[in-house]
Amino acid sequence: MASQKRILEDYARKNGFTNIRHFTDDGIRGTTFKRPGLDAMLDEIRAGNVATVIIKGQSRIGRDVVEVGLLKRTFDEYHVRFIAANDNLDTANGFDIMSIFRDVINEWYVADTSRKIKAVFKSRMEKGLRCSGSVCYGYRASKEEKGEWIIDEEAAAVVRRIFQSVLAGETVASIAKALRAEKIPIPSEHWKRTGEPVRAAKYTDPYAWSATTIGYILKRPEYTGRKVLGKTVCENYKTKSSRKTAPEEQYIFEDAIPTIVDVETWQTVQKIRETVRRAPKRQNAPNRLTGLLYCADCGSKLTHRYNLVQGKWVEDAFICSGYRHLDGVVNKEGAK
Repeated sequence: MASQKRILEDYARKNGFTNIRHFTDDGIRGTTFKRPGLDAMLDEIRAGNVATVIIKGQSRIGRDVVEVGLLKRTFDEYHVRFIAANDNLDTANGFDIMSIFRDVINEWYVADTSRKIKAVFKSRMEKGLRCSGSVCYGYRASKEEKGEWIIDEEAAAVVRRIFQSVLAGETVASIAKALRAEKIPIPSEHWKRTGEPVRAAKYTDPYAWSATTIGYILKRPEYTGRKVLGKTVCENYKTKSSRKTAPEEQYIFEDAIPTIVDVETWQTVQKIRETVRRAPKRQNAPNRLTGLLYCADCGSKLTHRYNLVQGKWVEDAFICSGYRHLDGVVNKEGAK
């Protein structure tokens, strides 16, 4: 950035331009046009305070044919002279058709670079190599083997506790409440204390566990030793917008990570989580078997009921969700 400023200042002095002011956007990609420096310059142009805009090369103003064209139109509208020093472009000399081709080439360069990066990432993921440095809570990056994870015993103990609590019938809200009460550090605070990279650096309460955080941990298949790569894909190199990929688009490697939670426990927890678990009347918590029992006849999920039957409360009863009549009532010892 400093060298570019010197080049532009030398050009301005040699060509008689005075009253110089720099507008810079250091470290911001050229495919975006929401840039503080650019916005400030446009505000000054619209206020009538700019006579000439000088840049090193056309790519410095942006790498999008349409957006750059709109900027040039704004310069024309406010009678601003536009100079690209290294490209010999000066609107005072009239229309330069080559400037259009340069804009196209600048955008093509970005698109081609994006394509090549995607190809490299795909090749790495096909080989089971990571393209991201983020590490799942419960693990930490290995210093010996680049890209590999090792178990963080302190955090792993919290992960195991969360899974076991769900098996015991606790809700994610109650789990979060217990962790807060015991002042167990949230993942970001734990990483901060252990010297690991912190994703969410801004937070007010280091013990503010939430149901969302607990739910996110419970969904991670990595705890069973499964390496999942390519969970998201960038669809637009200009906006950097991304989407979550479907399972068939991902690269999955079994037993590629040290296991924190066994597969059976993880699968059981997923079944429980997929079931709406409401606390029955006169009880404070859902039945711990909700989501785990299925009808022996039709295979439908058994729904926990706590209703009046012939004037009596039927407690801990499960009804076949397929039949929906009293013949499907069973107790928690088994299904008929």
